[in-house]
Amino acid sequence: MQGGDSTDAIDNPLENADTLGRRVLMEQSPIVPTPQIVLAHEQPFRIGPAEIRPATREYVHNGHARIAEPRVMQMLVALHRADGGVVSKDDLIGLCWEGRVVGEDAINRVVSRLRHDAVEKAGGAFKVETITKVGYRLVGADGAARNGGAAGPVDRRRALAIGGSVLAVAGGSAVAWRMFQDEQLPPEAQRLYDQGWSALRDGTVDQYANAVAKFRMAADLAPNHAVPWGGLALAYQKQAESAPSGQHESLKARGNAAARRALAIDPNNGDAIAASILVVPTYRNWIAKDRACREAIARAPRHPAVNIAMAALLGSVGRARASLPYVERAFAAEPMVPGLHMFRATTLWDIGRLEEAESAMDRAFRLWPRHYAIWFSRFNHLIYSDRAQEALAMVADIANRPTGIPDWNFEASELVARALANPGRASLEAATTAMLGLAKRGVGFAQNAIAFASATNQIDIAFSILDAFYFNRGFALGEQRYSKEQAMYSAERARDTYFLFMTRTANVRRDARFAPLLEELGLEQYWQSSGTVPDYRALR
Repeated sequence: MQGGDSTDAIDNPLENADTLGRRVLMEQSPIVPTPQIVLAHEQPFRIGPAEIRPATREYVHNGHARIAEPRVMQMLVALHRADGGVVSKDDLIGLCWEGRVVGEDAINRVVSRLRHDAVEKAGGAFKVETITKVGYRLVGADGAARNGGAAGPVDRRRALAIGGSVLAVAGGSAVAWRMFQDEQLPPEAQRLYDQGWSALRDGTVDQYANAVAKFRMAADLAPNHAVPWGGLALAYQKQAESAPSGQHESLKARGNAAARRALAIDPNNGDAIAASILVVPTYRNWIAKDRACREAIARAPRHPAVNIAMAALLGSVGRARASLPYVERAFAAEPMVPGLHMFRATTLWDIGRLEEAESAMDRAFRLWPRHYAIWFSRFNHLIYSDRAQEALAMVADIANRPTGIPDWNFEASELVARALANPGRASLEAATTAMLGLAKRGVGFAQNAIAFASATNQIDIAFSILDAFYFNRGFALGEQRYSKEQAMYSAERARDTYFLFMTRTANVRRDARFAPLLEELGLEQYWQSSGTVPDYRALR
């Protein structure tokens, strides 16, 4: 089997300068901010043969629905609202970026993605025309401006405030001006960057390597753009998470170098900010990781990887309820990431929102029925929710099992499902023997064995595996996470604690040995220092 907080201030001179610039200009004249586009509130509309559905971020053309990135859809709505008029970059910042100072490369990337979507997802229904030194407008497939309408009025005071804050940043560092270059990401570099992100979303070892390769090629073509360097930094850090010890430090170092390169070009590059916090270890480093995550959230509040990191940290310290808003924010930004679907469903399950969790898991399974993480997550949901017979049906459906998993793994999964479907001494002993054997073969298997022992009230066995898992007492675990075919590793320095607080390990938490375990792991110190309590105590 597999399977009310304070926010620290960020010591960033560029951001401090930006804040100062905004404050001075606001004191000179009040600013009425342009309201950000909220996609959920936008009504569908048509552009030629394509229907645009902002609330679900869909282009519908020839009966096929395609998903747009959130920022891309916001920009399309902004341009459509102008009814053929020109929308300035300042107005786009207010409508799509909440008025934050963003670099030209960030705007250019979204424009490039919108142009790509127009061809690939909307059937060429529209084009985005650049009006040099002014902004952009939406035109029909024939190049004519839609309805020839004029853009809405521009709040000049707001535009002045944005310009003033940019000047304040530039006054502190000449490097900061590089993020306001006019040059767009070259088409081939953009294509490689998009392919890199597509691979990164998949969340498998092979695809992480693919993402690194694509981002490196994009960076070679556009070395003065932050975007490919940020993507490369994030891909290296994700690759390092499942790498063996011999490769771990080298990959982390490469990721850090790429992140520094991206942030030197654009201090607001979300990918690089996310990569910078992934290098901070979580295990037994709870306070420092918490601080790093909160600083990153302050800098890139909507970036999916930043929100995932925050949610993962909170889950690891037993605070799944606090983690859910971050999970949902990441999910809204990246709704087609298999691992995020799994994370969301598991979080909903563990906080007791069972119907929503069931729906989320079913949807993920429909989308990716053979993705290993989704398949085993659904299997575990079934066996630990009194639906083991359905789990057995999954194992029996050989043609639709995930690929790359050895038969002996499925055989052990079947034994576990049978033990829970038809409890009895013989079936329980067979499953327990299989799980103990697997626990010594891989770190992920050990976690599953602990969950099974807890669910079947074999608490002594559960704690014997916990001693090995965290402290190498009794027997030593290697770095291999599952089977060698999957090539995933989990070093001792990165042991997970999330599963300690899941529904399936409730019996372990009730045992007197659980409190000393938390003390030894440093979790008690975290809760005391942060003034928080884990969910399982708060809900007593």
